[in-house]
Amino acid sequence: MATVGRTAEGAAPLRGLILVYGAGTLVGQVLLLREILVLCRGQELKLALGFWAWLLWVGTGSLLGGEWVSRRSRPKGSPAVSLMVLGLLLPATLLAARLLPALGFGAGGQYPGFGSTLSALLVLLAPFCLVSGWFFPLAGAALQDRGAACAAGRVYALEALGAGLGVAALQIFLLGRVGNLTLSLGAGLVLAGAGLFLVRPRGMAAWCGGIAVLAALGLASWQAGPLERLSRQWQWPDRLVAAAVDSPLALLTVTREAEQQSFYANGIWLFSHPDPWSAEQMVQISLLVHPQPRRVLLLGGGPGLVPEILKTDGVSQVDYVELDQRLIRLAMDLLPGAAELTRDPRVRLLGEDARRYLARTHRRYDLILMALPGPTTAHLNGCYTVECFKLATRRLEPDGIFSFSLPAGGGATFNPERAAFLGLAYHTLRQVFPQVAALPGEPVRFYAAAGFQPLAVSPQVLAERLRERRLDLAHLDAFTLKQEFSEPRRQHLHRVLMQQPVRVNTDLNLQGYGGDLRLTGFLEGGPLPAVLRFWGRLPPLWLCLGLLAAFGLLLPVCRKRPGINAWTQLLVMGLGSMALSLVALIVFQIYAGSLYREMGALLAAFMAGMGAGGLLAARRPASPRGVGRRLAALQLFLGAGALLLAWGAPGLGSLASAGREPLVTGSLMLFLAILGGAAGGIFALAADLAFQAAARPARSSGFCYAVDLLGATVGALGVGLLILPAWGVVPTLNLLAALHTGAAILALGLRPGTFPLRNGGP
Repeated sequence: MATVGRTAEGAAPLRGLILVYGAGTLVGQVLLLREILVLCRGQELKLALGFWAWLLWVGTGSLLGGEWVSRRSRPKGSPAVSLMVLGLLLPATLLAARLLPALGFGAGGQYPGFGSTLSALLVLLAPFCLVSGWFFPLAGAALQDRGAACAAGRVYALEALGAGLGVAALQIFLLGRVGNLTLSLGAGLVLAGAGLFLVRPRGMAAWCGGIAVLAALGLASWQAGPLERLSRQWQWPDRLVAAAVDSPLALLTVTREAEQQSFYANGIWLFSHPDPWSAEQMVQISLLVHPQPRRVLLLGGGPGLVPEILKTDGVSQVDYVELDQRLIRLAMDLLPGAAELTRDPRVRLLGEDARRYLARTHRRYDLILMALPGPTTAHLNGCYTVECFKLATRRLEPDGIFSFSLPAGGGATFNPERAAFLGLAYHTLRQVFPQVAALPGEPVRFYAAAGFQPLAVSPQVLAERLRERRLDLAHLDAFTLKQEFSEPRRQHLHRVLMQQPVRVNTDLNLQGYGGDLRLTGFLEGGPLPAVLRFWGRLPPLWLCLGLLAAFGLLLPVCRKRPGINAWTQLLVMGLGSMALSLVALIVFQIYAGSLYREMGALLAAFMAGMGAGGLLAARRPASPRGVGRRLAALQLFLGAGALLLAWGAPGLGSLASAGREPLVTGSLMLFLAILGGAAGGIFALAADLAFQAAARPARSSGFCYAVDLLGATVGALGVGLLILPAWGVVPTLNLLAALHTGAAILALGLRPGTFPLRNGGP
């Protein structure tokens, strides 16, 4: 047992080291997840793969560290050495993430497959996360040596508290002002410096290594500018990077091939210029469908489409809406002639989210042309839902037309997933608009009319309007119109769309996003489409009841074996809290804007709450009987939180539509903070329960942390990648509520007196 003097001698620097560890590792997680978001072309649910790989390796490192701690002596400097290694690995991992496209991963703007994404992330994150997990049991053992009770819970709480503080500082003062690479080098210097000077390592080799790490990081920081430019070029190995701007909303990249420049946001292609064929196809056909367009709203697509719209005589107003104002400024600087649009009285350039603009404006238009990418992200999915289409109807004149296009896959013979994907868009439009038509080709063009007058999509009418307007076009003429939109081709497309099951895309069921994931999986040849269809057919209510029944069968075992009960509590807490956090992030992305911008603030709220909850539970140990009651209360609290989010999510959408995004962000941050507090309390109580019941207490810290992370991996991969896109938000939250209710039943069944007491614990 440690003496009081020894406790006072070493506990304070060690606690400081743990706080720095929590801050540095979560800052690293935010920075690396931002890079992964770019690698995965903005697909939020592919972040689940990043979370899964992260948690898998951290859990593995914790297990290995716990085993090492239980078998060997623990030098004083072991946690410090781990922190110095982490300081070096953080910027190295970020640079490796940018190097992946040069090695063939998602090169040329292609969407990476699930198999290649998973393999790449496992390799990429392994070194940093293994060392991060290794630190936890070392720190727990060091605190235990200094006489601290509930050591695992204290490490967990201090780590979470440091994480919350570190990411809050990152979000408030640095993100959007300093590049990710510079931030990673700064965080690495803090980690390595803390490891070297707070808890000083023993041995000349450790000191020399630490000084070498600090020197290497300092040199890299001095050359951060050239390294930044070089690493951005790695991300586009087959193209010249003309500009890269780390906007608060996204990483904006402009590549150049010959005379053409292409604009990307988080790796998602937005538009290219000059591209006269695509511009004519996108703009002129939609203008021809309307008998006399005067006021046009362009949602996305780039400023290069505005001059194409103005070729039509009679157009008196063009409002161009683009989400990121920095993208507009970037286009103005790089595209020839684009700056002249600011001097044209007919043109308004608006930096605002497309859907938010539809909700707020009172202007009406003859044509709303949505030139956004397809529903490849949860945020973009919100532009292809019933709710968004209803907003569009309110902004159309009585004879107005709403138009968008989706990729056809390069031919008239659609594969089953492509046909289902296009059919979903068609049937969703039919839920809102009285008149809907689709024109074949690449891409497939959808048109919807707010009135009851049939849409003029026959090639004869379009050709006649083309002649009347005297448009001098390079790639579109009467012959092309009659060939592309002939009656047989239009009838074939109509039959394909009508044969698809009537499914509707809404904000919270994510059918468009799920359809895009299935289509991507089909093209890659993997099992993902079949798995998503299987989950989609399962009745959520029966699964919830089956889950509760499984917990009932487990109850007799957990009543007699407190260790198993504790591990189950940790497993459920890790799974449920990770899944709830992921759902909250997706809800934020649907309604409030850019996850790229606010990820740090949301994660900081969760981690700060977890730290506070863990410290409170560790400082107020419960009696043997009270442990079960507290665990049950906290698990029921998490279950109630899942139901609250399911009930309140539509209300958050209403707040966002009313222009109150800060209130949405604040509500979700408060929700995540409270959620984190309950999760931290469960970990502290269950970890101490496991310590009391363990045959080898020395390794219980690492094992408990690994069990928590195992549950989190299941929550990230299973819920995030499968259940959420297959079921949508509300059924997923109901399932999580059932999960936590089952864990509460097990906690209430805990029998006191079935395990020994150690260190004065419960």
